[in-house]
Amino acid sequence: MNEIKWVEPRPLRQSANAIPFPLDALPSVLRNMAQSISVTTSTDVGMAGTAMLSAVGYCFTGLYRLAGKADHTEPPVLYSIIIAQPSERKSPVMHFIKAPFDTFESKYNKDHREEMYKAQQDVKALEARVKSMEKEDEPDTAAIAKLRVQADNIRNTAPIRIAVDDITPESLVIELSENDSLLMISDEAGMLSNFNGKYNGGIPNLDLLLKAWNGEKYICNRVIRGRTEIPRPYLSVALAGQPYIWDNMMNDTAFRSSGLIARFVPCFAKSDVGNRRYDTAPISKEVREQYHDFIHQLLKGKKDHNGEEMILHLSRHASEEYIEYCNNYIEKEIKESMCCCQDWGGKFHGLILRIACILHCADCCSRGIEPSEESVNHDTLLRAFNIAHYYRYQAIYGFSVNAPDGNIVKAEKIIQIFKTKNIKHGLKSDLYHACRCNLFPTAKDFYSALDTLAEYGYIAYENVTAANNKKAQMVHVNPHI
Repeated sequence: MNEIKWVEPRPLRQSANAIPFPLDALPSVLRNMAQSISVTTSTDVGMAGTAMLSAVGYCFTGLYRLAGKADHTEPPVLYSIIIAQPSERKSPVMHFIKAPFDTFESKYNKDHREEMYKAQQDVKALEARVKSMEKEDEPDTAAIAKLRVQADNIRNTAPIRIAVDDITPESLVIELSENDSLLMISDEAGMLSNFNGKYNGGIPNLDLLLKAWNGEKYICNRVIRGRTEIPRPYLSVALAGQPYIWDNMMNDTAFRSSGLIARFVPCFAKSDVGNRRYDTAPISKEVREQYHDFIHQLLKGKKDHNGEEMILHLSRHASEEYIEYCNNYIEKEIKESMCCCQDWGGKFHGLILRIACILHCADCCSRGIEPSEESVNHDTLLRAFNIAHYYRYQAIYGFSVNAPDGNIVKAEKIIQIFKTKNIKHGLKSDLYHACRCNLFPTAKDFYSALDTLAEYGYIAYENVTAANNKKAQMVHVNPHI
């Protein structure tokens, strides 16, 4: 065979890096932390920025909603998912963002143990009185009902939950019924399979995920637990996972047809693997403490809040800009640039309000101002536009090219195995046995994926004669991969 003139192979997937994450749109305390996380981990700042928006939004759920007009409001809820290859340091990024939520939860539960124990005893005392009254010859049903209501109204009987990780649909119902709102934050987005019938005989259980995105009443009737009603459940989501997670979501009928995927803002992280250094600047003590103190301040305000949700409003200038943008831009782009993701694009106007609500509340709290005392100004709306546009590009990429046919996924798996086993060349039949896994149940599946790699320049074929005098093909691996 003539010497192969290798060149850089074509990417199996197009790039999602049309525009960078607009870091300057974040409030300074969040911007500084996101930038510092990006530097110390050598990761795309969009990873930290995306997860941080979802996490900070949790601090305001159940407290505020932002109105676009009189009968349209959006909560500060974001469902976000970061997609990155293995070794992209997703876990450290999520750890840095989640840390103050965990410390607040632990400290709060420790400081309020006595209050919890007292509440538990109060409930037990009321239940004991009810049992005693029920044994009377002529029970006072009105008095019994009153005592039951008193027991039901006693709160803070159990430790609070803020952040949840790997959780089943049934456990999520329990936790939200006790806490009203939660932050689902995890570097293992595969846990979404829990909601796709993994523990329910293959029947998807997405209702609460769909309703908690907007605080819609959820009612669950089960034989064992009976009726559970959650008036306004809110769930903020920040997940990270590998590309196959997104592929599985896109190819899942229940996830797509239910509108669940359209509720997610994706971040396809730009990789710097191969150029990273270990001796990067660590997060400074000042930046870390400012971020932790700010999150603790927000969480304390959330726990101390006992009133109804307050409706925030756009300023006159911001409202005029938003209406014009919706009428003259968004509707047109849904049919044009977002034609591949019209279900996602249909929620784009609401996404802008959600981001603006988070930015406004964070801005006000950083200045010690109650968010409801100020309208959402024009500058905040423009910052929300910038962030929303970043996710628009990410969604267009994810919906149009990041739900590839199976051969792309399989081709990526072959490359991964070639790198792991340091395979430079080999007969097709030998490579099939070296790469055999559940993605390649037959040799035909493997050979088809190999053909895709050849098409994109990752490998080259050479016709040879094997030891048994039969014709065979030698596979040469591009040294550039």
